[in-house]
Amino acid sequence: MSTTIRIMIFAAGLIAATLCRAEPLGRLFFTPEQRAQLEYSNSQNNDLGNSARALTVNGIVQKHGGKRTAWINGVPQQAGNSDERAPDSLLVTVPGSSKPAKVKVGQKVLINPATDPEK
Repeated sequence: MSTTIRIMIFAAGLIAATLCRAEPLGRLFFTPEQRAQLEYSNSQNNDLGNSARALTVNGIVQKHGGKRTAWINGVPQQAGNSDERAPDSLLVTVPGSSKPAKVKVGQKVLINPATDPEK
């Protein structure tokens, strides 16, 4: 066998062994306290059942020109312009409140049930 084929077989074996032993990455860039808080809030969110009573900022993407898109309750929305280099929060207008709330990605703002039109 030629040296090139031996090297390719060896490299393929290393890649296969690495992929078999790889662990899932999970959440990145959070401290253990933040991960615990996110996991707790996720379990609480599942208990709420009605996502119409809460606003969640799922993510923020900022283009080079400063234009931002934010995902609120899974729906992309234009979030205006920003000079921040790494936006991690967003001012969200909460129904029934006179002031917007500053919400970080992954956080949830509960809407006051008294403002719910069903009640």
